Amino acid sequence: MVVEINLLEQKEKRNILPYLVVAFFAFFLLTLAIVFNTQKSNLVEEAVRLDEQIVQVQAEQESFTTSSGGEGSGREELKTSLEQLKGTIVPTVPVVEGLVSLLPERGFFESFALTGTYEITVNVRFDSIQEAAKYTNILLQQSFISDVELAGVETDVVDNTEDLYDYQPRYIASYYIVLEESTLATVGVSTQ
Repeated sequence: MVVEINLLEQKEKRNILPYLVVAFFAFFLLTLAIVFNTQKSNLVEEAVRLDEQIVQVQAEQESFTTSSGGEGSGREELKTSLEQLKGTIVPTVPVVEGLVSLLPERGFFESFALTGTYEITVNVRFDSIQEAAKYTNILLQQSFISDVELAGVETDVVDNTEDLYDYQPRYIASYYIVLEESTLATVGVSTQ
């Protein structure tokens, strides 16, 4: 048996674990620095873009305020004209009720339109031409009406196939009526 004796020192194996841990932490820190740097640059770009949008919106807002400066006076004009119109409101419901109460038994309105502040155009159906004349005379006697003009009377064509005993209005009278402003404002509508 041979015994071998090695008198040379054996080299110790280096412990690379601390180097690996340091390298891992260095790589981790480098990766974190890169990620944070890209996030920071993205946020800076977004902030710059938002600042540009803010400047653009402020410029648009200034252009709207300068252009609406003329509209402000227009709005004031509209408000004053609205107040004037409120002062000249015609009480149409009492006027219509007054005009309807003066109609003969079988007369009725076909149309009613305000053509001016105190001007009315009315189409009325009657059974006879005499009823249209009587209605005109009655309208002229009313205190809330200053002028009445019979614009025309048309004959409604009756179908020959209808029953002869079927009683239908046959005349359409068109009236132009001017209301009395002072009477409407103080007294209102009252039929005589």
